[in-house]
Amino acid sequence: MSGENPKSRFASEIERLKQQFLVGRDREIRFFQERLASNSLDCSIINLYGTGGVGKSYLLDEFRRLTEKAAARFIYMDCRLFTGSPYEFCKQLLHLLDYTSAQADTIDFDIAALTALCLREIHTFAEQGKLVLALDTFEEIGELELWLREHFLLQLSSGIQIVIAGRLPLQGLWLSSPAWRYLLFRMPLSDLDYEAVQLYLSRSGIKDEENIQYIWTRTKGHPLTLSLLVSTSLVQSLSPQSDSGQDSIFNYVARVWLKEVTNLENRDLIEAAAVLRHFNQELLSFVVDREVPAEQFQKLIGHSFIRKTEYGWILHDMLRDAIGYELRLRAPENYDRLWKRCARLYYGHMTNATLGKSAEWARADWVYYIGDRLIRTLFYQHDTFYQLEPLHSSNWMETEQYVKNRYTNARDVKIIQKDLESGERYEYSITAAEGLFGFKHFQLQQRYDIDSRSVKLIRNMQGELCGLASMIPIHTHTLGFLQSNPPFSDYFSGLSGAEINKLKSSNDAVSGYFIELIDVYDYSNPAMRHAAGLTFIHCMLSAGLIVTTAPAIPFFHTIFRSFGFERVKDSVHFAYDSQIPTPYFVLDTRGKKLKEYLGRMTAPIGIEQKSEKNDGVLTELLSIREREVFRQLIEGRTNMEIAVSLCLSEATVKKHVSNIFRKMQVTSRVQLINRYFNTTFG
Repeated sequence: MSGENPKSRFASEIERLKQQFLVGRDREIRFFQERLASNSLDCSIINLYGTGGVGKSYLLDEFRRLTEKAAARFIYMDCRLFTGSPYEFCKQLLHLLDYTSAQADTIDFDIAALTALCLREIHTFAEQGKLVLALDTFEEIGELELWLREHFLLQLSSGIQIVIAGRLPLQGLWLSSPAWRYLLFRMPLSDLDYEAVQLYLSRSGIKDEENIQYIWTRTKGHPLTLSLLVSTSLVQSLSPQSDSGQDSIFNYVARVWLKEVTNLENRDLIEAAAVLRHFNQELLSFVVDREVPAEQFQKLIGHSFIRKTEYGWILHDMLRDAIGYELRLRAPENYDRLWKRCARLYYGHMTNATLGKSAEWARADWVYYIGDRLIRTLFYQHDTFYQLEPLHSSNWMETEQYVKNRYTNARDVKIIQKDLESGERYEYSITAAEGLFGFKHFQLQQRYDIDSRSVKLIRNMQGELCGLASMIPIHTHTLGFLQSNPPFSDYFSGLSGAEINKLKSSNDAVSGYFIELIDVYDYSNPAMRHAAGLTFIHCMLSAGLIVTTAPAIPFFHTIFRSFGFERVKDSVHFAYDSQIPTPYFVLDTRGKKLKEYLGRMTAPIGIEQKSEKNDGVLTELLSIREREVFRQLIEGRTNMEIAVSLCLSEATVKKHVSNIFRKMQVTSRVQLINRYFNTTFG
């Protein structure tokens, strides 16, 4: 016994406890065990899906334990870690398969060869025994989904069980194809029933019936909420009689948890992390404006409600929102200070063109910080999970039916939303006729023919079609159509020849988008409205020029102005109503106009950009390679992450970092980040 590894004993006990607190999933576990026990894993896909916090990842962890108990191999892949390319997928899978040969580095840009290598390695493992490949957070897979289904999965051999987990059930071609549909085993996860909650609480030491009834009423069986309640000891500090009925369960969780944090510095870090959303040691140090020691940071990220992502660490969404709400009430000036530093930080990411996908992530979050209260109230007040789906043959009839339903079921809509921060009430109306104006010249086949990317479908978390977007890419092959058809022609006919020539780009390198319409069944429904708004935000940040128009009613035009769009002078159309002139709105962030836009949007929150020369002065002593490293340092990336991004060794990156510190007269990354942002902003 004395020679037993203590870490192994702890690990075994942790695994046992995890299994003990997994309740209400007996049916799903039995099904998976039956699959493992079969003589061979024939071709099939288990599609595990359900809303956020329902326990998908927790159940996948149990699948891992069962797989390892059966002496099989379990490979877990988080789809948030990919950049949407087969290259990134294959490299990550090879890493998880413990593939160390340098051969992969020689075929980095040969996707076919890299895929073949990846398949060979996974088949080698499958020949040695059963193998389970689990893809989690599949809603983040993006355009890689087509390659995965039509190329990678088709070449897998028997003996490999695929598990695809995400918020949404698999849709589109997965269902329209009888073959794929036959191979799918749907496994929806819902909230726990009363008996499962009772069992969970009993195993947590809570057996009083009154407390069990109270917790059941408050959580409705939502697994994450239930876990947070128990982990923060809420039931010991609150009783059913103490419930004021005014605050949400998450505000209670935040208050009780913060009382348990006796160290004020740790509390400050948690509050900053809640405002920052994504963080790492350097970025957190910048926001709190002090050096965060490594030991303190390690303790921080050791909490169960903090998890690692591709871009750093985050607090769980529910707890983060609750802490932010509590901080705004208790210390509004501190909250405002943290907010502005976050906005400055994301501003730097917005202007950092070398960061690829991470810049896209920063831009999406930046809108949250710089958008006015209207934008945050209409589109960010609640988490919304939706999926954009390209138009194709399998969903064509469904799309046509959507348009027919919009005409058949058109009705007046009243949008009433209250800002939780200020208490301000927003109220807008859209008549049935106004809601259909965008479809007046919309022809599905025509939009698809000019560019197959023009039409996107908006699906909710149940996979139901709830909206449609027409966002036409602007390039050489679409300009003729845009110049001669309503509602686009009046805008493009007003451009000079030189301006038109600037828009003549290839199909792949689009010059911009004309957002013709983003429609949902019901704009008064918060979830549908949020999905429409975030679809608009995603498009407006994806290209340098965005042009749009909408019925001349306050709801749409106020939103355009809040996003920083400018009304086009002396250019209107009568495509919706021959008696009512409708204006165009444009957002142009091409070239130097990006910084002009950023300055215009940050001015209302008290952030002033200094001269453009300052950044150049700051980096003028650096070599070209050192500037590339510097840009990633201010993003907060580790030496290893920079090495992978720039195809350098970690030792070379360390040498560049040392040179940067010496030339900029700083001794740490935190000092470097602070100097950069203090130089950039007033």
